[in-house]
Amino acid sequence: MNRCEYKCFRKESMSFEPEEWNKLNDVDKSVRYDSYMEWCGGVCYSVAENYDNKYCDNFDIQNLKDEDNLYKKLKGYICLQRRYIRHQNYPRPDFLTSDIFQENMNDFRQLLKENINEIIENLSMTKWINSIIKCFYDSGTSEEKSKALLLTSLLQLNRIDFDRTRSCYSADNKTSTNNKKWLVDNIIPLEDKNFDNIVSAFTNDKKIEDMIKVLKDL
Repeated sequence: MNRCEYKCFRKESMSFEPEEWNKLNDVDKSVRYDSYMEWCGGVCYSVAENYDNKYCDNFDIQNLKDEDNLYKKLKGYICLQRRYIRHQNYPRPDFLTSDIFQENMNDFRQLLKENINEIIENLSMTKWINSIIKCFYDSGTSEEKSKALLLTSLLQLNRIDFDRTRSCYSADNKTSTNNKKWLVDNIIPLEDKNFDNIVSAFTNDKKIEDMIKVLKDL
């Protein structure tokens, strides 16, 4: 079953098998984690490309801290944020008051701090890094909104590859694999992963440094 099919069949069981997935190459491993994140929950699709205004969640959105693995928690917090802001005009759940939402956002922040290395290792070839960042762009503090915008821009710049004649920007497996390798080599080793240090890792890279110099010259 591929990733798109999981959107339609979330009620079917999908085993969480990180010990087996982590033995795979980067591309196949990424597909497994991406598919699992899709399966964890979100909007149901009664037929392809058709919303039925219901959710098929394989997590308990009211008790995300108690879920049994990191990925259910991550997807749960992403979905909780989308539902709080009424993304795509879906109704906000009755239980989701402002206080409960802010409490969950604080739990989300802590979860990210404690698991950033694993998140980079297993999700950096998927859309979920940007999905996480979007939560704080939409619903974070003013500082977090600014940081989310800059971090997203740096992640996009980091994918540009002028050495490849086929495309200077691509979402193909080679680009995604190279991008993951850069993040693993440059972000995971940071002892202190505060925002300034992460930005410095990007801006100290010669490729991005050269791009920024050109932009400044222009």
